[in-house]
Amino acid sequence: MTGMHPLNSLGPIESAVLNRVLSLKGAGSKTAILDAPCGKGLLAAALRQREFRVFGVDIEPDARNLLDGSFEIADLNCRLPFEDESFDLVTSVEGIEHLENPHGFLREINRVLKPDGWVILTTPNIVSLRSRVRFLGSGFFHRDSRPLNESSRHVLHHIGLRPFPQLRYDLNTSGFRLNEVSATHIKPVSYAYGIFVPWMFLYTRIAFRKEKDKSQRERNREILRTLYSAPLLFGENLLLVARKVS
Repeated sequence: MTGMHPLNSLGPIESAVLNRVLSLKGAGSKTAILDAPCGKGLLAAALRQREFRVFGVDIEPDARNLLDGSFEIADLNCRLPFEDESFDLVTSVEGIEHLENPHGFLREINRVLKPDGWVILTTPNIVSLRSRVRFLGSGFFHRDSRPLNESSRHVLHHIGLRPFPQLRYDLNTSGFRLNEVSATHIKPVSYAYGIFVPWMFLYTRIAFRKEKDKSQRERNREILRTLYSAPLLFGENLLLVARKVS
């Protein structure tokens, strides 16, 4: 491990994902996990310290030394370099917002997961109150407060920031069922924006009343409850847990 201590190096997002993995029913030493993208490999290494079988992929080679032979360079816009049904769990930390083809990525995750496998995904929460207020004032979301540098395309650019209802749609139309929605962490300053909740809730509820399809109206009630839950109103990053539909 080149002298590093991944458990001591994790930020709040990776720590939240690690804790959620550890709480999964049946997770143990035989659980095969793919971390995509794995970044510097800190989460994957922390999971390995807990005796999970972990493989990491990323378009950058930063994790190669930390993960040794359990790392491979891969473009997540393309086919993943694994056989069907290779993993019990996929973790994807702050990755989907960088991809040109998020639907293709989710379908690939579904392909490499075993039946009833899990995906735990995080991404910036652009429907938080702070983000909504920032967008109202400037036209930019909280995590991307100014235009992207257009001089060249960069893999770390947020080219696909997605609000929660879009992510729910993405998962539920890519072979998954969304089981849990939470936030990785909350900054205290976010609570100051709570004064905007009543009129935002009313505005959204009125807009949702335009839906004519009975089944979608029921789903919209669930979406509305989630949108106005504390994790989505105040959380910095979404943490979504979904299961592959057999």
